[in-house]
Amino acid sequence: MTLIVVLIFLMLITLIAVSVINRMQQRQRERRLKQRRLRNQADELSEVVTCLEQTIPNRVITRHINDMIISLQQQMLALEDKNPQHIEAAIHKSELYSEELLNPQTRPHISYQRESDAQIAKTQLHLNEAMHLITQLAARGVINEVELDAYLSELRWAYLMVSVMSYVGQGEKSMAISDRFSAQAFYRKAQQLLMESMHQDPRRLKMIKELSEMVDGDRVSLSRELREPASAALKLH
Repeated sequence: MTLIVVLIFLMLITLIAVSVINRMQQRQRERRLKQRRLRNQADELSEVVTCLEQTIPNRVITRHINDMIISLQQQMLALEDKNPQHIEAAIHKSELYSEELLNPQTRPHISYQRESDAQIAKTQLHLNEAMHLITQLAARGVINEVELDAYLSELRWAYLMVSVMSYVGQGEKSMAISDRFSAQAFYRKAQQLLMESMHQDPRRLKMIKELSEMVDGDRVSLSRELREPASAALKLH
């Protein structure tokens, strides 16, 4: 009888131990899954940040989204119970990058032009995502309504300019090989996008006029202030 009681007791201990181990393993799986989701989100935001850094002059927008990456990394760190060093290093790198974004001495070359339809589509996808993220920040109170309007205006202008300036660039390449017919077609495509746009920026009308002059052969290229993203940004702030 004593042996039976001992065996039953051992079985209960074993079942309890197995149950505890299963719960611990389940928590570990859930923790890893949460970390993986956060890491994927951070990676997606990193692509947006890279796109913005190469496309728009207003690095404050880029910094806001990079700060969102830092927030995700901090959540990952809170879930880490074994090896936090690599996450801490990633956070430190992201924090340094946020500081660097406000340093006027570290500005890379930026351009609206892209070399292919696939690159145009990818850039515009990231710009759309940036608009969505900036709207989220406004909803959380991170930025105010005035900032939101200015940032969205710049992002929408960049979205338009990526297509427009890519066509202009193709037109200029055609002109370089004396293919005036193809160049005119590209300039007209760029002009049509501008004419269809509802963006209120006054540069749009000036660009439409200059493209007409380029189609007619009265102008070789767009004015510098219309071509360069850095110059364009001054109109928005």
